[in-house]
Amino acid sequence: MVLSGHASDSVTDMTIGNARELILRFSVPLVFGNLFQQLYSIVDAVVVGRFVGVDALASIGCISWVCWLINAFLRDTANAFSIAASIRVGRQNSREFLQIVWAAIVICAVLGIPVTGLLLAAVPLIVDVLSVQPNVVEMTRQYLTVFILTIPAGLIYNIAASLLRAYGNSRITFLSMTVSTIVNIVLDLLFVLVLRWGVLGAAAATWIAQVMAMATALQAAFREPAFHIEKEDLRLQPELLKELFRLWLPMFFNSLIISFGGLFVEKHTNQIGSAFTAGISACMKLFSLLEAIIMAIQTGVSVYVGQNLGARQYRRIKTGLVEIVKLGFGLITAMILLVFATQQWILPLFLSAENPEAYQRAYEAASVNTHIILLSMLIMTPMYLHRVTIQTLGFPGYAAAAGVMQLIMRVATVLIGPSVIGEYAYFIQDGMAWLVSLPIVAIPCYRFLGEKIRES
Repeated sequence: MVLSGHASDSVTDMTIGNARELILRFSVPLVFGNLFQQLYSIVDAVVVGRFVGVDALASIGCISWVCWLINAFLRDTANAFSIAASIRVGRQNSREFLQIVWAAIVICAVLGIPVTGLLLAAVPLIVDVLSVQPNVVEMTRQYLTVFILTIPAGLIYNIAASLLRAYGNSRITFLSMTVSTIVNIVLDLLFVLVLRWGVLGAAAATWIAQVMAMATALQAAFREPAFHIEKEDLRLQPELLKELFRLWLPMFFNSLIISFGGLFVEKHTNQIGSAFTAGISACMKLFSLLEAIIMAIQTGVSVYVGQNLGARQYRRIKTGLVEIVKLGFGLITAMILLVFATQQWILPLFLSAENPEAYQRAYEAASVNTHIILLSMLIMTPMYLHRVTIQTLGFPGYAAAAGVMQLIMRVATVLIGPSVIGEYAYFIQDGMAWLVSLPIVAIPCYRFLGEKIRES
């Protein structure tokens, strides 16, 4: 597919050919890119947890949902651009594609610094509201402050990579994350093990790595002919901005609502103690690896749906969605079995044995939570794939409604559950949230596609 009159080997046309093969081929570089991106936090956790201590790991884990919300803001902003751009690719509309590129440049410039400043000012409040234990407060503040400082580079990287993916170039995610992860690992070892900077060193390594990812994505965009803006493109289109805002607002509202539920749970787990929090954090690192694979496929589905929506191929969208949901379900089942077989060797990597009592407490929490949350991913996987589909089809309100139900279920589980099933309530809350939201996003997908197919 060519938008600007220049052929490019990196372009993927998803409006023709086998849907499952196209999405898989597009998603494979994203899988490895996402896995490398998750290695950021995993390397931080392993280095900090093993060589600084359980409390240090807890200092990162006790704000995990804050970090998740920041990443969600970056991801949702990028996804709004990706959906709008992939529809233009499906329509072969190069002029509007370039208008989206220019809007992306302006929004990165306008949004990055103010958001960073507001969150930096809110750090003391965040730490206080989340009931961070006194023994880890200072480390938590240090890590969160530097993590917030990654927002400008993260925003530019995510939007640049999303536009490249919309155009069909999924390899840039893999390349950017490979480069930045290598940098992150090397600097983690240097800052934490050699220079003894502790949690602050792990955060600093992540900041530098994020800048490297941004630079790699920008270089790829500059080289792509379809991104070369002409003078007549240097004007913001009000209708385009409204479209981007309509796409972004429900997605971020959904993320915001989900994070409220997560923050509510996090506040309560922090109150139990730093060892319990460290165990939850160790488990979530394993979960993040598996989730990264599903999220890569989810991104492929978004581009596939967007391009075919632009080409008005509704039957093709439905067929591809069914096939990829089946594939995702089988893939996550295989990964769950693999983790179950190896977790007894993996989980201890995150935990220091210097304090035997804290180690045992953390390991028990991590082990139980790992079993429960991974089994719950059998519900999460189809929910993610249907959620991104209904968003791309132009109905993000359903995803927002699903987010509200997730919030309600998480809060209810944590408020009521402990008196009935004890600490297991903290382990099942994600699965319960995914369970109630799956039909909210899945049913409208097939209803809308069925109507469009009958009309055509």
